[in-house]
Amino acid sequence: MKKTLDGKKIGAGLAAATCSLLGQPALAQDAADAWQFDSAVLYYSEQDRVTAVEPVVRGKKQFQDESELELKLTLDTLTGASHNGAITSDKPQTFTSPSGGSTYEVTNEVPLDDAFKDTRVAANVQYTRPFSRTLRWTGGLNFSNEYDFTSLGLNAGLLWDLNNKNTTLTFGLAHESDTIDPVGGAPEGLTFQSDEVKTDGSEDRSINDFLFGVTQVINHRWIMQFNYNLSVSDGYHTDPYKVVTVVDANGDPLEAEGFGATNIGPGDAQIFELRPDSRTRNALYWENRYHFNRDVLAVGYRFMSDDWGITSHTLDVRYRFQFANGWYLQPHVRWYEQSEADFYKESITTSELTALQSAQDDVSADYRLGNLTDTTYGFKVGKQWANNQQLSLRVESFTQSGDSDASELDALITQVGYTFYW
Repeated sequence: MKKTLDGKKIGAGLAAATCSLLGQPALAQDAADAWQFDSAVLYYSEQDRVTAVEPVVRGKKQFQDESELELKLTLDTLTGASHNGAITSDKPQTFTSPSGGSTYEVTNEVPLDDAFKDTRVAANVQYTRPFSRTLRWTGGLNFSNEYDFTSLGLNAGLLWDLNNKNTTLTFGLAHESDTIDPVGGAPEGLTFQSDEVKTDGSEDRSINDFLFGVTQVINHRWIMQFNYNLSVSDGYHTDPYKVVTVVDANGDPLEAEGFGATNIGPGDAQIFELRPDSRTRNALYWENRYHFNRDVLAVGYRFMSDDWGITSHTLDVRYRFQFANGWYLQPHVRWYEQSEADFYKESITTSELTALQSAQDDVSADYRLGNLTDTTYGFKVGKQWANNQQLSLRVESFTQSGDSDASELDALITQVGYTFYW
């Protein structure tokens, strides 16, 4: 299923129209009528977990009527091992593969599905055009396809310049329609994995976003942006590949046959998770950029709260040192913290299982819904030439911690980028 490396999702096209005021340098005069191409290859590697390679190419052109067209193509290839949701135990545990065609046993380590493999192709089109000297509209389409996931989305927005173009108001709407087609079928939540109770066919989810933003020029050095985003999703939110371990009073995994379920091996009392069929998220984002004589400081903060009980805080700081001859160095630090969802449990007891099945309540042991703290730090170095070509290298280290063994991970991020005009 869909896995985002940067934690960002829908509404990117709308946000880009405003963020460009904060982050992108003006086109040089000799490149104003040319296509700007930004290309990059990202390599992301978790220790003993997932490895991702993501090439991206984006083409952008500004026309004489001040309209702008942006095209983007992304290819993700992910391989490695992904946590299946179960606890780490010194007792053996048995699991089925996503297809149900085989089983595997894990002892004394984080239970991982080492058959994890995915390829995603995504395409985005965004067009922005002025209505008048102070009013612009923007619209876009996005498409994403994986072997078990397909997404189609569209967005539209207005950008209104006020106060001699020192203030810009952004209003945006976005809709995304997702189709999930899990390998082996969609499991019935709260049933035992060993019984393989699954439904044929695909599941659906729809997401609607609303964005309101204000970008304000404070003075000739300082520019500030504030965004509010409301996201409402309905439909299938369960991860079909995640289970929850049923444990005894000592915290050891129980046997499925003790509940009348199929016996596939020791420690096989694993039930499929079940999540709510809707989610509402509210997010606030505040960013400041200050331009010194040469250098630029960028500080961003994001707060998110949803009706699953999760709240999160993100602080992002970048400082760009601009040197002579077009060289620059940009250190980067990002800190993220989130609270756990109301229905998150690392494991459940027999009595909790009975209560959940009786009420058809939600439960998940996915560490991504638990308490998390992660830190990213690194740098980006680049060189820009007089003909507007630019070459860059980004290297970052990612560290994550949480309440469970599965949440502890380290990752290395490297990216090579090249920008040119044609």
